[in-house]
Amino acid sequence: MYNATSTMLRRIVFPSALVLLTTLPAAQPQESNQGTLRLISGLPDYIQPSGLIEASPGLFLSVGQPPGGGEAVFSVTAKGATNTLTSFPSGYNLSGFPVGGPNGRFYDGVGYHSNSGNMFSVSTVPGVKEYSTQTFVPFLSQAIPDGMLLGAGVGPTGWNLATCNKDGVVTSVYSFPSGDFVEQPVVYATDGNYYGIDLTATGGYVYQSTPSGSLAKLHTFPNGAFIGSSPAPLLQASDGNLYGAALYDGANRTGTIYSVSLAGQYSVVYTFPKGPAGFPTSLIQASDGNLYGTTLGNTQASKGHSVMFRLTTSGQYTQLYAWPYSVCQCYLVQGSDGNIYGIGQQGGGFFVWEGGLPKPAPQAPSFTPSSGAAGTQVLIWGYNLLSPSVSFNGVAAAKVTGSGPQYIRATVPAGATTGPITVTTPGGTYTTTTSFTVQ
Repeated sequence: MYNATSTMLRRIVFPSALVLLTTLPAAQPQESNQGTLRLISGLPDYIQPSGLIEASPGLFLSVGQPPGGGEAVFSVTAKGATNTLTSFPSGYNLSGFPVGGPNGRFYDGVGYHSNSGNMFSVSTVPGVKEYSTQTFVPFLSQAIPDGMLLGAGVGPTGWNLATCNKDGVVTSVYSFPSGDFVEQPVVYATDGNYYGIDLTATGGYVYQSTPSGSLAKLHTFPNGAFIGSSPAPLLQASDGNLYGAALYDGANRTGTIYSVSLAGQYSVVYTFPKGPAGFPTSLIQASDGNLYGTTLGNTQASKGHSVMFRLTTSGQYTQLYAWPYSVCQCYLVQGSDGNIYGIGQQGGGFFVWEGGLPKPAPQAPSFTPSSGAAGTQVLIWGYNLLSPSVSFNGVAAAKVTGSGPQYIRATVPAGATTGPITVTTPGGTYTTTTSFTVQ
């Protein structure tokens, strides 16, 4: 692991004198649909918590520093109950946040004062499984259809796009030039390619990489739009375009939200105005089709503060909540109940924004294998797959096992015939466009 920057991959270090919030001040509504933000837990047992994934309905995983030092992976419920799943002593650095694998376990990497390290996995109960030493351990971003996990990390000669299998074996996909800094996350898009942001000495660019490692530059940013280790959220939205946040971009140098098509067409969606509340650090798309994010706030201003905002993909901005000071570097995720949950690194604690959003609908566009007899276990990949039921051409699966928000394992039932696979969750139903062939 690249010790000099590994914790900076996921943490902006803030002054230790800041006091953890135990209550959140009341928001000042601007519109009737602004929703309500409330603190669930101040997370006193975890300093500067980072990352957030819903592992099972109402149960979230994150990482943080115990007060005595070191690193920990912990769970927190929607009601605020926490549990340490595994911890590492001082001197060890986690490479990122847990990402769900195809086997019901959640993966991350750990290293000690070197580039090398090893992957490990946890479940939703305490305990850890560590894997063999690797040349480098990547910051994992998401699961992909073939059962691999996608990310990027620092190897002996620089940054690499990489995949990791369920046995903790890391494979480099593409090696960036020495001296570059690869921002997180890496996005798997609907065309099967990988997308992200690479920073160079003269600026940065949005890249596209094929799974075989052929890389192209889609859009180049001016120097200073990003700074190494600063947040650079990126996602593919339902319209097929990539949306991201550039922390220091724009005429005001207070950040922009931008879009890039998979063909490289770039546009600015929103430019943050001058003032105390700019510098976007998180961005997600929720079930209503809108973008939601948070800002760091102008830490140099006397009244600099973080905000949570909503933004349409056409650029209509609404402030949803204002903290009294800068608490977000925040990490957001829409829960399976429709609420948006977040963790604030700088004393923001674990919070929820309740805005009456619909539960996220499942997406399950890929499955493997494509054929098999009754009793075959099929791995289904997609998004929003918690609490699933599965049927094969109308016949309920013999066994269904959830594996985090992106994978389902379903067993082909006796009596099934060739046809589509249907996945149903509390958020809706998805039917595949291709058929599973029953042999």
